[in-house]
Parts: sequence; C-alpha cells; structure tokens
Amino acid sequence: MILENLHITHFRNIEKETIAFDSRVNILYGKNGQGKTSVLEAIYLLAITKSFKAQSDKIFLQHSQNYLDIKGGFKSANGNRIEVRYFYSEKDGKNIFLNTNKVEKYSDLIGLIPVVLLSLEDFELTYGVPANRRRFLDILLSQVHPLYLSALQNYKRALAQRNKLLTLIKENKEPPYSLEPWDEQIVKNGSEIIRHRITFIEFLSQKLAANYRKISSLNNERIEVTYKSNIDDELQKKTQQEIQEDFTRKLNEQLNGDIQKESTTIGPHRDDLIFKKNGFPFKSYGSQGENKTFLIALKLVESEYVLQNAKEEPLLLLDDIFGELDENRIGHLIDFIADIGQTFITTTVRHKFENARLNRQNFFEVNDGRIVQ
Repeated sequence: MILENLHITHFRNIEKETIAFDSRVNILYGKNGQGKTSVLEAIYLLAITKSFKAQSDKIFLQHSQNYLDIKGGFKSANGNRIEVRYFYSEKDGKNIFLNTNKVEKYSDLIGLIPVVLLSLEDFELTYGVPANRRRFLDILLSQVHPLYLSALQNYKRALAQRNKLLTLIKENKEPPYSLEPWDEQIVKNGSEIIRHRITFIEFLSQKLAANYRKISSLNNERIEVTYKSNIDDELQKKTQQEIQEDFTRKLNEQLNGDIQKESTTIGPHRDDLIFKKNGFPFKSYGSQGENKTFLIALKLVESEYVLQNAKEEPLLLLDDIFGELDENRIGHLIDFIADIGQTFITTTVRHKFENARLNRQNFFEVNDGRIVQ
C-alpha cells in the first residue's frame, strides 16, 4: 500500500496542509512540538480509525475550530486507488468515508490499509504491563486476519456478559448454569484468538533474532519469545481442539473463584508475551538502547508478517526513535526498511540521515504546523 497524498485540515496544530509523499522513504524533521507526530497520527487514524495517542476526537481539533478533516489517497498493490476520509465536527461527531461512501461499521475498514507503528509509547511493550502486549497482538492480527477481529469482538462481548452474570450469581439472582452459553462463546472465540496469536509467535520466533543481530551488529545475541497463558504452559504444542478442552476445564475449575471475584480470570484476555535476551527478560535487564534495537527488530518482523499474510505492503510509521543512533547505523537501517514498504520517519536531527542515500524529495520540514518539502 502506498500513501500518495495526504490532506489535513484543522488537526492538532495543522491548519491546512497537502502533502505528496515519496513512495519509499519520507523524513519529517523539525523541532519538538511542531506537528511531525501529528502527521503520523493522521495517517494512523485513516488506517485504524483510532489514534495511538488520544482517546477523544475533540482533542484533535485545532484551537478555536469546530471541525477537522483528513483525507488520504492510497494506491494498493494491484493498482487500485482508494480514498479514505476521516471527518469530525462538534455537531455531528466522527464520520469515516471510503471512496466518498460513509463507513457504517468502522471495523470493516481495519486491514484495508495495513500499518505498523513504532513510537515512544511502544517502549511499554517490553517495560509495561501485559495489557500493552495483548493490545499489540490485537492490533496486528486484526489487520491481517478478519477471523481474528471477529473472534476478538465476539469474545469481548461474551466476556462482558459472563462477568455481569458472575455478579448476579454471587448475589443469588441467577443460577450458575446460566453461564453455559457464554462459556461456550468464550471457549470457541478464545481458542481462535489463541491459535492466531501462537501462529504469529512462531513466525516471530523464527525471524526476530536474525533481525536483532542485523540491526545491532552483534552476532551472539539469543532472542526468545514465548506466549504465556493461564490455561496451560504448553499451548503451542496443542491442537485447537485440545486448547478448547483445556480452556473449558480451566473455566470450570475456576468457577467458584470467578464468582467471588465477579470476574473471569481465565482466558486470552489475561495472557502475555515474554521477551528474553540471552535467557533474561528484556523487561528487567535490557538497556534503553537494547530495548530500542529490539523494538525496531520486532516491528520489522511485524511488517514482514503483514506483507506475507495480507499480500499488501504495510505503511511503516517510525516516530522519533533514531535519536540515539549514529549516522552509519541509521543509513544501514534505512536501506533495510526501504525494502519493506513505504516508511514515514519523524526526527529532530536531519543531519543524521546524511549517510542514508536519500534525495531532496524524501525530506519534509515541519515548522509550527506548516509542512515544506
């Protein structure tokens, strides 16, 4: 997928800008707070329908304005052109359009424009709570596998209903057998979620170490990724039918505890990813530089997975992650990522890209919401 042009009106500190992008590498440079990240955020909104930085659309509005408008013109791998428009007004709220047609169900848009993001918030993938790593899996796999997105939506609905019933059962307002239809939905959709996650983890395990060594230039590093589930420690070796059987058994075993806690404690909504380097968790032992190298390697594998499964190159958004790398390392990385897909990079240090074999059309200066090539 290629983003050919982007039109932004009244978004954050950007009043009105139109940008024609290079098909491979685009460097947005300037001081902090000028609007570089806002450009990436606008692209992300068109692809995912949600921001990676804010929860409320109203926050996006430029000061004293009552609407915002973002339009992107895309070209797919088969040559088809797509226009996505994200429009928000204080009067009518959020509306999204695909080729001028209003999108009624936003989830239908997920995966049409695959995107891979690496921002400072992604440092929480290694240092943060398990929910951050589950969200990473959910966003990636929902873009690539429609069945995953459907299973995830159904699972969340069933989980909410089960938790409500657990409260009513504790209050003796409902019998325990009222959980049965929701348990069936949780097991069915939960095992589908787990299956897709494990398949990706296997792909990740095969590719991640090589990417890390290539980026870091260290040949002896051992990188491991494991999927941690409270259903069973050996899920990666089991069939989906066996996972369903184990899941059902665990739910039944934990029923009394769930009733007391009024919450479902078993399932993929409690699972986690464990990242290790040379046998030790990155979370505890990885330095900031090692963590950044690891995250870049992770995102490159994610991009490769999207390309292989969606048959479409993802847009790669890299937000202010090159600050600590020297010019030679950056040049090496640019050569590497340019083969993956169209890339958008924000930075405060343009001079560090001098060794990256880029041309004038690859650079965009961002200053107080104005964007100049």
